[in-house]
Amino acid sequence: MRFKVKSTISQKNMRKMLPGVGVFGTTATIKVLVPILKTCGFPVVAAWARTAEEAKLLATELDIDFFTAKIDEVLLHKDVDVVVISCSPHLQAPIATKALGIGKHVLCGSPAGPREVDALRMVHASRYYPRLMSLMCHGLRFLPALTRMKSLVEEGYIGNIKVCEVKMHFGVTYSDRFDWMCDEMMGGGVLNQYGSNIIDLVTYLTRQRALKVHGMLKTYIKQTGNIKGIREITSDDFCSFQLELDKGASVTVTLNGLMPGQFLQEILLVGDRGRLVVRGADLYGQKRERVKEDLLHFDPVNYKDVESFGISESVRREIPTPFMKGMIRMTEAVRDAFDRVEERQGWVAEPVAQAATFEDSFYVQTVVDAIRKSSKCKEWISVVLKDEEPEPNPFLSAAMRRSTFSLH
Repeated sequence: MRFKVKSTISQKNMRKMLPGVGVFGTTATIKVLVPILKTCGFPVVAAWARTAEEAKLLATELDIDFFTAKIDEVLLHKDVDVVVISCSPHLQAPIATKALGIGKHVLCGSPAGPREVDALRMVHASRYYPRLMSLMCHGLRFLPALTRMKSLVEEGYIGNIKVCEVKMHFGVTYSDRFDWMCDEMMGGGVLNQYGSNIIDLVTYLTRQRALKVHGMLKTYIKQTGNIKGIREITSDDFCSFQLELDKGASVTVTLNGLMPGQFLQEILLVGDRGRLVVRGADLYGQKRERVKEDLLHFDPVNYKDVESFGISESVRREIPTPFMKGMIRMTEAVRDAFDRVEERQGWVAEPVAQAATFEDSFYVQTVVDAIRKSSKCKEWISVVLKDEEPEPNPFLSAAMRRSTFSLH
């Protein structure tokens, strides 16, 4: 076997060759996932980047033999069966839909696209090819503390959920040049990058969806030492929003990308019988009759565990530890899904049953778009899922529909 497999993977689990992987993008997510994929036994055989120079640098850094700046050369590579996408959001939907159309499994990073119409196209492709794996890389669903929290919620530990509050504090970093992460229209900003994960997580934990949203987005850092002059950052670095869920629960989320230092995360669920809270990667709970909270799941930060997957220190500084641990667990679940079937491209759904689908990402992107609209008009906005793409020219289409003339 070409890649070294860690001792934690048994020979039984490696009884067959796992499908080959092609990756799209140069983001920190890709630089985390490639070492994890290799450790889990997946051969990563091809890499794509926007330019040939970026592709070569990525392939050199991650030890990938084949690299290119042409999308089709990765999609049509004879050894690529699974496509992992984490690049500029406006490119993700076209790559994902094309990959599914030629029989490739797809794992897509968040956000699915700059707007909900992009996510809808991915949904239509996944419905047309249901036998192919089409999942979103929302790793928080697989974080052990949050998996335990969901189990306790379903067991009735806190009763009926009334309030959900999420706080994340971190420092946004920009590259040396203006790119999609600096541009709101291209999918940049903390709402798209982190908010999409949180919106998905709230639905996963509560089994409730948003009816109405109210949000506020701010861009405090508009220029940096390298991004200045006529170019200005438009992506949000602070976001606060509220959700009214369909079973009565209320959600408040604060995403603060202005704080230097250690990443801080708190996810709180309050019900009529008690509360559960995840701080970092640890879970605490308290019943109403109890005087103090109990530690229900302890997950210490052990950088040696992360280092064992071959993730570089510079990349570890860009991805918060809870997200990284979740991605490790999700990749292991994907490995198990493929490993349970003898055919190289065959897979079973049970190991990845808790993963987010393209359908989930469409709902998330619809909520994100509603929050963005709310921030601009300063009003509560209803969340309406539309199963058809909007007309490219609604005025012309309406006129054509009203027309009485016939072409025959």
